Amino acid sequence: MLIIKSPFRISLFGGSTDYKSFYENHGSFIIGTTIDKYCYLSMRFRPSILSKKYLCTYSKYELVDTIDEIKNPLIRETLRYFNVDIPIELFSFSDIPARTGLGGSSSYCVGMCCLIDKIKQLNLSKNQIIKSAIDIERNILNESGGIQDQIWPLSKGISSIEIDKQGNFYVKPMPVTEEFSNELQNSFTLIYTDEQRNTDVIAKSHENDIQNKLNILNLAKQSYDLFLKEDIKSIGECLYESWLSKERISPLISNIKTKEIIDDVMHMGAYGSKLLGSGGCGFVLVISDSIVKQKIINKYNGYVLDIKFNTNGILEVFQN
Repeated sequence: MLIIKSPFRISLFGGSTDYKSFYENHGSFIIGTTIDKYCYLSMRFRPSILSKKYLCTYSKYELVDTIDEIKNPLIRETLRYFNVDIPIELFSFSDIPARTGLGGSSSYCVGMCCLIDKIKQLNLSKNQIIKSAIDIERNILNESGGIQDQIWPLSKGISSIEIDKQGNFYVKPMPVTEEFSNELQNSFTLIYTDEQRNTDVIAKSHENDIQNKLNILNLAKQSYDLFLKEDIKSIGECLYESWLSKERISPLISNIKTKEIIDDVMHMGAYGSKLLGSGGCGFVLVISDSIVKQKIINKYNGYVLDIKFNTNGILEVFQN
């Protein structure tokens, strides 16, 4: 049996520019980080003394004779993709709810790919695992969205992702000091909107806007210099400006509750804020000084997610 934990992510700059329809014409540049919130997955080949069935447990329980009978499309197609023809047991659970803008489904998919790579001894490279997850989610399942979420789980901490017009991606750690990384981490507050939506519909609405995505791309490149200067206030202001451009891509990206939270924290004195993910629900990220952060925590008590930056990527917890 193998158990791993696959991290979730916070996308700071460049989100929506990682859609194929955009990067194949303009390229993409993204800055973000993995965090210490995970989906946990374990897998083993089912012992021969047990019934020759596939056992999958997530928010539901499935015990079936064949892969084709598995109802969860992500699990079914990932097993099918790697031709897992010996019955397995898959168990999974998560630190956060699904469909909340932290890249959960891709974290799960990449985690499954890593598990299968290990138990089948395929010896895949990181890039091969990432490309497999992209192929499964974007081509086989035909889910709308970009490709950054499949890259993040195998990345470590604050990084940049550059995607060229051919879809090749290059991940580099941000050249910042440990002291700044800790200071930036402490400036973050995540507020849960307590809503979940059909994010695939929202993701589809990102496809056709070019001008706002160009602005988001330019702001992502500008923000890189702000990281080099270790200027948190300006990073926050740039984050908010980027959010305003993203919000204009589609009326589905924001809603009344999201707007109220973002307007509220900005009036409190936050440097910047944005809704994470494709939009509509999930977590609002706020960047602020410590005084404003405490005000936010006091007001949104019970809906604040405490996070730290992850510096390890996917971790193997247990192998037997």
